[in-house]
Amino acid sequence: MEEFKYLIPEESGDAISLDARKLRLIEGSLRKIFDAHNYEELMLPTFEYVDFYASIRDQAEDSMFQFVNSDGKRIALRTDFTLPIARIYNNERTNEVKRYSYFGKVYRLAKRHKGRSSELYQIGTELIGLGGKAGDQECLSLIEETMASLDLKDLKIELGSAKFYLRLMELVKDDRLSGILEKKQLSEMKRFIKEKGITGSLGRLLENLPTAFGSYEELMAFKDYVKDFELLDAIDRMAALYEGSKHKEDIIFDLCMVPSQPYYTGVMIKGYSYYSAYPILSGGRYDKLLSYFDNEVPAIGFSYHINTLLNAYVKEGEADD
Repeated sequence: MEEFKYLIPEESGDAISLDARKLRLIEGSLRKIFDAHNYEELMLPTFEYVDFYASIRDQAEDSMFQFVNSDGKRIALRTDFTLPIARIYNNERTNEVKRYSYFGKVYRLAKRHKGRSSELYQIGTELIGLGGKAGDQECLSLIEETMASLDLKDLKIELGSAKFYLRLMELVKDDRLSGILEKKQLSEMKRFIKEKGITGSLGRLLENLPTAFGSYEELMAFKDYVKDFELLDAIDRMAALYEGSKHKEDIIFDLCMVPSQPYYTGVMIKGYSYYSAYPILSGGRYDKLLSYFDNEVPAIGFSYHINTLLNAYVKEGEADD
């Protein structure tokens, strides 16, 4: 037992290596921007009922840190902020537009030996009640403004579409496509198309999809392969978002983007630093999530992954030395 006086659980290994001073500077900068745009900061419970997450999100229970409380009920450490905030909005019994922000940790069981921490610091916002282009544009503009405040070089914003992805899965009717899209491997896609006997316009679309990544011009060129109305509409929504951006030079598109959350329904957004293989930011539109609370309200949000962001600062500093 003596040895444990000097050890930290591997699940929290990242947590103590974070630069506290830099973290507070980032918090202050983002909080100032959120306040200027009338985003109300929320304090949320650290514990939630396991069934709350499992029933709404269909989240695997083996990704939660679980406990049994004094009443014999299963509770878990908070795994995300979006669901508790959706509950707060629902409890206010309103359909008005609400803007929320949050600062805090989430806890998710990570696979061992993957170099991933289970204790993750996040900063983000949720915009509830504002649908369509107006909501998407406000979210993107806020992301652009906050990213500009970070003082990091070579930042990029990647746009994808859950609507495009979900329609594609509906047309193909084979869950294996999701893994192929994530890998963007052309040879696997060709093998899949041949095995499924997919021909015609859908076959041509799928064959060219692994390379549907890049600039606005490349996105527009890819439209030539798209004949399905819903897929075209998803691309047009992404294009409209780009056209309203003040930082077009920082935006790239990825039609192979697979939703990182099961509740995404529309635009998906990721932020990248040249110095990180993982996104420093992610978010998206989730217009159906509030329906779990019997409240049909559109919503969109994003969060900064602060562990990843701080590591990007370190690597950029090393590169500049």
